[in-house]
Amino acid sequence: MKIRISFTQSYIRARILGIILIVIGVIFLINPTSLNIKIGFVSIFTGIFMIFMITEKSILEKISDAQAEVNLDTVKKILKDFNLKGNAVFLPKSDILPGERILIPPNESGIIKIPNVAHNTVFLTGADGENLGMLIPPAGLKLLKEIDKEGNFENAGIENIEERLQIFVGMNLLKSVSLKKLQNGWYLVVEKPLFCSNGPDLHRQFPCPTCSAIITAITRSLNQKLRIYRTTQNGEKIAFHLNIIKMRNNRGMKRADV
Repeated sequence: MKIRISFTQSYIRARILGIILIVIGVIFLINPTSLNIKIGFVSIFTGIFMIFMITEKSILEKISDAQAEVNLDTVKKILKDFNLKGNAVFLPKSDILPGERILIPPNESGIIKIPNVAHNTVFLTGADGENLGMLIPPAGLKLLKEIDKEGNFENAGIENIEERLQIFVGMNLLKSVSLKKLQNGWYLVVEKPLFCSNGPDLHRQFPCPTCSAIITAITRSLNQKLRIYRTTQNGEKIAFHLNIIKMRNNRGMKRADV
């Protein structure tokens, strides 16, 4: 389990401020006038309170990190047992999908076939029993639900996406995020996503909660199907090459043009 400590995180700043307040309080008590004693005790008690808050925050982070790792272990086992090797395709919500979903196909050929699915479908099979992959909610769907309560990402359009993604930085879920338009997709770079223990290979199939919340937000903004074509990692930066795909009917199935 990795615990990231950064001065950009609000609870770290709170702890530092608490220590500063305690030091200021001690300085005032060294010169014990009536006013200084009052200011000194107020500063010390406030500082202790802020340091206590950082302890509670750390415990919550450990719990969230542990829960994410448990869920990740389950998904990794399913991917291995069903021999699913394809890259994730993020599907926008629709008449049959009440929320965004990730399709993980069985191979990396770039050809994606899915039958008509119900909202509770998980394992996809063709009429002949062919394994067509797995359909599951993104790991960050609930996180995005909390962030996007006012629907800021709903059909936001191309011109507003990157600006609106900065809310993840403002909430200390990562250090930075950038998004660039490519010929047939997008180039997304995130730096230091919180609760992230996925390597670049697993990120292409089942991104961590923070990264998947961002890609889901892009899917929601564009109302388009996005496939993770490739992922790379450079230090604490993770890059996603996202392709826009279009579905067409093909003998009762749906086939993707990548």
